[in-house]
Amino acid sequence: MKRILCFITVLLLCSCTVKENRSFCPCELLVYSEEPLKTDGSVLVSVIQDGEVVKQGMMSRDDFESGNCRLTVPRRPSQVTVFTGIKDMNAVSGRLLNIRFEHQCDEVYSCSDVALLEGDSYECPVMPHKNYARLFLTILGLPVESAVAVSGNVKGYDILSLDPCKGLFQCSPDKDQDGQEFLVRLPRQLDDGLSLDVLKGNNLFRSVPIGSMIAASGYSYDDPDLLDITLTVDLSKSFVVLTVSGWETETYPIVEY
Repeated sequence: MKRILCFITVLLLCSCTVKENRSFCPCELLVYSEEPLKTDGSVLVSVIQDGEVVKQGMMSRDDFESGNCRLTVPRRPSQVTVFTGIKDMNAVSGRLLNIRFEHQCDEVYSCSDVALLEGDSYECPVMPHKNYARLFLTILGLPVESAVAVSGNVKGYDILSLDPCKGLFQCSPDKDQDGQEFLVRLPRQLDDGLSLDVLKGNNLFRSVPIGSMIAASGYSYDDPDLLDITLTVDLSKSFVVLTVSGWETETYPIVEY
């Protein structure tokens, strides 16, 4: 029995020698950012081969920027996806990165790259792009003791494709002490369904279709880095003033609200 175990050990040690075919040997993959990360939070790295995740790990920003993202993976062409800035979102089943209900989108940056993995080791530099938008809201004419909510139709991201995932998004924006200035972080959108709802108790007081107004401005959710948006909503006069990252300010009438 001891002789058989010894023979198996020798085979394992010799299975990836320099002289033999090394295509079945693993590859050490180093994933790192080409520039400093722009937000705090955890980093999620996934390696995909033939549409399946073969390796996935979450690490701190400090570890990632220190060059500690080293993964041992099969030596095959792979897709590498990276999400940074994760604080509150949940990774589900290795495939989805979800925004929790009644929570905002994290300050996520993400990217995808191809790694050939042809040798014993491979370096994969990445450059994550801004995958959320800050929506700055000024709401005039708010009733006393009212509440504000923003809702939409995207609840997170597909970890493999980076595409937005359909689902209910709803949260209460952060507000200042005066109760007129609000901030909400939005995920990349698939449609114009964003809505600003003003509530009095359990009743809907006003619903403002801000998604269609953002679309009318020419704003594009297809940009690699999402721009921030500023909206001034006057409930008493029924108009919205919209500004996008220094664009010329324009006024859009609100229809049926």
